[in-house]
Amino acid sequence: MDIINWAVKALKLKFRYIIAVFSAGAACLVMVIFPEVTLLSAQKGIAIWANNILPAMLPFFICANFMNGIGVTRYLNPSCFAFSLSVLSGYPMGAKIIGDMGRSGYIPSVECRRLISFCSTSGPAFIVGAVGASMIGSNTSGSIIAIAHFGGALLNGLLFSMLADVFSKDYRTYKSKKSKKRQTVVKTDFNNNYLEAFTNSIITSLKSLGIILAYIVMFMMITDMIQLLGLLKGITHVYYVGMIKGIFEMTVGCSSISGTMAIPLAYKTIGCSILISFGGLSIIGQSMSMLQGTKVSFSYLLLVKIFHSIFAGILALILTELLL
Repeated sequence: MDIINWAVKALKLKFRYIIAVFSAGAACLVMVIFPEVTLLSAQKGIAIWANNILPAMLPFFICANFMNGIGVTRYLNPSCFAFSLSVLSGYPMGAKIIGDMGRSGYIPSVECRRLISFCSTSGPAFIVGAVGASMIGSNTSGSIIAIAHFGGALLNGLLFSMLADVFSKDYRTYKSKKSKKRQTVVKTDFNNNYLEAFTNSIITSLKSLGIILAYIVMFMMITDMIQLLGLLKGITHVYYVGMIKGIFEMTVGCSSISGTMAIPLAYKTIGCSILISFGGLSIIGQSMSMLQGTKVSFSYLLLVKIFHSIFAGILALILTELLL
C-alpha cells in the first residue's frame, strides 16, 4: 500500500509539473504571437492597480502588518478583527489577515478555514461607488449589492461554522480552549524596535501588492484573449458573456453587464452581486497567495466563494423585488 500511495503522489506531482510548464509555455507563446493585445492588457491591469488598488490597499496593508508585527493581534478577537478589516479595505485584506494570524500560530488551520468563509469580502467604496454609482449608475443598486454581499458573507460564515462544529473534531477542540491558553502559543519576533517593525510592514505590504498586481494583469490578459479569439461568440446574450468574464475577473464582468441598456437594472444588480461575492478566479488566486501556510486549499476556498455568491444572489433577488 505504501508503494501504491507513493506512486499516486508521484504521478500527481508530475501531472502538476506538466500542467505548470505547459501553462507557462503557452502564455509565453501567446505574448509573442499577440504582443499588442498582451501589452494593452498589461497597461489596463497596471492602470487599475495604480489608480484603485494601490492607494486604497497600501495604508491598510501597512497598518495591519505593523499591528501583527508588534503582536497587537494577540489581544484582538480573530473573527472581529479579520471581518472588520476585510469589510473596510476589501479583497484580499481578509485573506491577508487570516494568513498572518495562521502563520504566526495565533489561530490553527481549522480556524483559518472557518474565518475565510465570511472574512473574504469586497469593500463598500468599490461596491457602492465604483460598481453602483459609476458602472450601473444607481446608488440604490449599489446599496442593494452591498447589503447582499455582506449579508451573504455572514450567512456563509454561519453555514461553514455550523459544518465545522458538526464535522470537525479539531474545531470543537479549538473552541473549547480558553483565550489565555490560545495566546500562549503565539509566536512573535518583535524585539521592541518599532521603526524596524514599521519598515518590515512596508516591505511586506509592497510584496503583497506586487502579487495582487501580477494576478490582475494575468487575468486581464486571459479575458482579453478570450475576447480576441472569439471563444464567446456562440453566446449571444451580453449578460451571459459578462457573467462568464466575471468568473475570471469580477471587475471586467461587472463592467460588461453594466455597460449596456439591453439588460434590466434588476438583472445588473443581481449579476454584480453574484460576481462580486464570488470574486473571480483572480481574487481567489490572490487570496490563496495570502493564505500560504494555513492549509486552506484552493478547492475549499472555491467552494466557499461559490456559496457566498449563491447567498448574495438570493438576497439581491429579494431586495430588488422590494426596492427596485
